[in-house]
This record gives sequence, structure tokens and C-alpha cells, in this order.
Amino acid sequence: MASDRHALVLLVDDDPSSLKLLSEALAGQPLTLAVAIDGEMALRQVRREVPDLVLLDAVMPGLSGFEVCRRLKEDPATRGVPVLFMTVLSDTASRVRGLELGAVDYVSKPFVREELVARVRTQLAIHAAARALSEKNEELAAARASLELEVARRTEELRAANQRLERELELNRAAELKVRKAQEELAHLNRVSAMSELAASIAHELNQPLAAILSNAQAARRLLGQAPPDIAEARAALDDIAADGRRAGKVIDRMRAMLRKGELSAVALDLGELVREVARLLASAALLAGATVRIELAPGLPRVRGDGIQLQQVLLNLLVNALDAVSRRPPEARLVVVRARTAGGGVELSVADSGEGIPPADLERIFEPFFTSKAHGLGVGLAISRSIVEAHGGRLWAERGPGQGATFRCALPVWREGAP
Repeated sequence: MASDRHALVLLVDDDPSSLKLLSEALAGQPLTLAVAIDGEMALRQVRREVPDLVLLDAVMPGLSGFEVCRRLKEDPATRGVPVLFMTVLSDTASRVRGLELGAVDYVSKPFVREELVARVRTQLAIHAAARALSEKNEELAAARASLELEVARRTEELRAANQRLERELELNRAAELKVRKAQEELAHLNRVSAMSELAASIAHELNQPLAAILSNAQAARRLLGQAPPDIAEARAALDDIAADGRRAGKVIDRMRAMLRKGELSAVALDLGELVREVARLLASAALLAGATVRIELAPGLPRVRGDGIQLQQVLLNLLVNALDAVSRRPPEARLVVVRARTAGGGVELSVADSGEGIPPADLERIFEPFFTSKAHGLGVGLAISRSIVEAHGGRLWAERGPGQGATFRCALPVWREGAP
């Protein structure tokens, strides 16, 4: 759950007039500002309360900004705090030295207010997204370990119970009552396993918008690093960050609704608009991956019957996997094609990539829970995607490409007025 706490930004400069200008420039932003007039005071401030961002003058008497940055990066408690150096526009050596010490960016003096605000917001968004992603991964690891231990314990208990019951059945038919009890326990174990998969899927579904937030933030930083900085595109990336945050909340709400009601929200969906929406969400990720995403929508597509948030998540899973598949190809060969057309009385959505393809033996295994070919993958995305599509009355399968690459096809029923 998001905190109402404003981000703490520490301003460090030996020039009071510069501190005044910085404070005025950042006034009105949802920030808490702290100031320090030298390096020693800055370190004392950090020891009292670790900030979310340090805006640091490179050249100060006494303890320089470079030494302050070096000490912050050596301390495990403050190593992750982003540092923005302030240097004069022509001081290339100071900018390079600051980046080598671990600073994430710099602001040129005299600064432009809009650029300063955009860079500060970008670095705070990156820092918050990285911290949230780390926390969710830790929660997922702990939850999964706990559930796996519980499943293993219950499985062993049931195995021992079944063995005892089989021996008793040879002596007394009355043991059938105990067998029935064991079968009830086995059904409960299946429910425990289902909850284990659901807990993993919630964290997995949430990681994708958080990763998109981080990707958009990185793209914004790159846009701001251009000369001149592209403020308009950076603002657009920040708007995408906000949209992804709202989408993450919708994913959690939708998963909770599924658990509570056990049914989908069936409405008439414009599949073409859904494809374009997901493509917009992943535009920065495709840009950073150096990949081309081509969309080919047949004209006059009928509306499909389904839940927009869940079908969007299915396509997002397929596109993220496709971008990962093409990342190991030469830049000119990184192509992902999304197609939608009518087929077999319904609508077929496909995602084709130019990656290395899928071994024939794995075409079905990739949909099994926790099966993954990625070094850090959880292996639940495709399993959850297939279960979502099947719950919509559709089908999801994979094919090898005629040359290299793989194609994932999703067949969905069309919307019919009055259908249950």
C-alpha cells in the first residue's frame, strides 16, 4: 500500500542564495526539503534521516561534494540513495567524476526550473520503483517458500496417511471411512496448492507494471540527458509511470475480485484498442530493448467477450516474453509482430517474435506452473495467461516459427448480445 509520506530531498550547497533558488524552484512539489551548507552538515543530516534524493554541489570548501558522495556510496545504509550533482555547464570533468563516484545524474548551473523539477521527479520515481520492486520480490520469495513448505508437509502427511489406510484396508473393509477422510484432506491440499499459485501470480502480475514504471523512468532520464533535454517526452514518460501505478492497483483489485467472486467481468471489448493500449504501455521497454513492435489489425474486427484488465495482462505477458526473446538477437533482427484477425467464428490474437524459438519438447511445458527458461523467471506468467484465456472460453497455444522465433496464438469468442 502506498505511503502518504512525501519524499525527502536534501539540498547541499555552501551558497545560501543557491539554496534559496533551489528551494523556490522545488516549492509546490510533493516533497520535504532539508538543507545543509557544507559536507559535514550533510553527512550529519543523512545519519539522522536517510533522504530519498541528495542534490549535491560538487565544489564546496572543506568536505567537497565528491567526498560526500564517496562516503554515501561506501555506507550500505545510504548506498542506494540517488545523488544529483550540481555543476556549471562547462565543467565536464566534475560531471564525469561525479558519475564515476556513483551519482545518477547532474544538474547544470545556472539551472532551468522545469529541467530541475523533471530530473528530481525522475530520480525519485526510479528510486521508489526500484525499492517497491525489491520489497515485492522479497515478499514473493518469503510467501512462496512458506507455501512450498506447507505443501510439502501436507503432501508427506497425506502420503503417510494413504500408506496406513492401504494396510488397514487389507485387514478391515471398515477402513473405507478413513480413506474417504484422506480423500477430503487431499482435496484440501489441492486448494492449498491453488492458493500457492494465486499468491505467486499476484506478485508476478504486480512486478510487470512496476518494471514498466522503472523502464519509463529510465527512458525519462535518458531523454533529459539529451542536449537539449526533451522535456515534453520526459513528462509523457512520467505520465506513463502514474498510469502504470494505477494499473498495478487495478491488477490487485481484479485478482481480489476473482478470489472473492470466482467469476469474470464479461463485457464487450474492442480488441484493437486493447492491443494499442498495451503497446503504449510497453513503448519505452521496446525502445530500451532496441526492438521494433509492429501492429497488424484486420479491419472490422468484432468485439470480443471478456474482462479488459485480465486480457490486457495476457497480452502484456506475451509481449514482455517476446521482447526478452529478441533481446539476444542482433539489433536489426529484433522484431515483434502483434496481429489480430477473425478466425474460426471468433477472433485470433497472435504475438510473433524473431527470437531463438522454443524447442518442440517445450511447446506445452512452457504453460506449466514454475516452468521457465529465464535465469530469474518465476515461470507463472504463461500458466496464468492460459488459465485466464480458458476462463474466457478461449484457447492459448504456442507454435515454432517457420524460420527462427515463436508465435503465441490466442483464440477468443466474439461478443454476442444477450449471451450468458
